[in-house]
Amino acid sequence: MRRTVKISLTALFGSLAIVFSILRLEASFPLLPWLKFDLAEIPSMLAYFTCGLGYGILAEAIHYIGLVARGSNFLNAFMKFLAVASMMVGYSLFTRTIHKAVSGMVLRVIAMSIMNYVYFYFLYPNFLSYALKVAGSIELLYGYTAVFNIIHGALTIGVSLLLVREIEKRVKLPPK
Repeated sequence: MRRTVKISLTALFGSLAIVFSILRLEASFPLLPWLKFDLAEIPSMLAYFTCGLGYGILAEAIHYIGLVARGSNFLNAFMKFLAVASMMVGYSLFTRTIHKAVSGMVLRVIAMSIMNYVYFYFLYPNFLSYALKVAGSIELLYGYTAVFNIIHGALTIGVSLLLVREIEKRVKLPPK
């Protein structure tokens, strides 16, 4: 695939992610209601699957910039970026699809667990008391967060792969 096509697709997918965020195509995770299942991750994963790792991360960076430009908290937007980028990097580590998906979700869980530690203990320690009231304990808080990231990663990867397969049936995509 020519570089100009990859750049165009990346811009398109990054912009689509911003539109999905504007439309709030999301649902709350019932156990920790501040966590959202967000369809805006799918366009960035489509950029990854159609164009490659660097372009997928660039699409998510476009999404991050769009979120911050619209007034989102830069740290929350960065956490979303980190979740998606770590999932892409983890997915890139293996050659078999099932191993890729598992490694993508595992790296996402690790990255977000570290980021949540920084978030709760250093940046927003006052929010930790509320989070503990909702979750019940620190162990459950991190456990529920890990479950959320596994479910969200599986949905994002699964839906994105299905969409890419359907696109490939209808449109002849040049090789990466």
